[in-house]
Amino acid sequence: MTRHYSALSLFKEGVAGQTGWEKAWRSPEPKPRYDAVIVGGGGHGLATAYYLAKNHGVTNVAVLEKGWIGGGNTGRNTTVVRSNYFYPESAAIYGLAHSLYKRLSKDLNYNVMFSARGILTLAHSEAGMETAARSVNAIQVNGIDCELFSVEDVRRVV
Repeated sequence: MTRHYSALSLFKEGVAGQTGWEKAWRSPEPKPRYDAVIVGGGGHGLATAYYLAKNHGVTNVAVLEKGWIGGGNTGRNTTVVRSNYFYPESAAIYGLAHSLYKRLSKDLNYNVMFSARGILTLAHSEAGMETAARSVNAIQVNGIDCELFSVEDVRRVV
């Protein structure tokens, strides 16, 4: 049975000290055989398992994680999903990944807390500004929204 998380259930659990949640995962005994074994239960490993099942019907999958699911780099990095890469092939792949993330919470009925935000990268020298200008140009050539800000622009948005 799929648990539906609503604003009301989140509020009730918050008031009750988070004590009434059903366990959202199973702890089965390992099977003697799997069609696929994925080492690492971070973003890449879980995405691999998810898309093996969704797109290829491979559901006899074990995900091995030494800590807790999503507790490694996935849980500690900036969790930036971006498509600002220089090569058309990379831009297309990252663009697809971004669109998949946008609908992942709905597909899973689980809030993955994805929120589209912008990125501001600062240059600290004239050489850094020249490098940034080349990067912005290359990114824009691939059809990705990107712009070079002046010092005044940065002050205005920050």
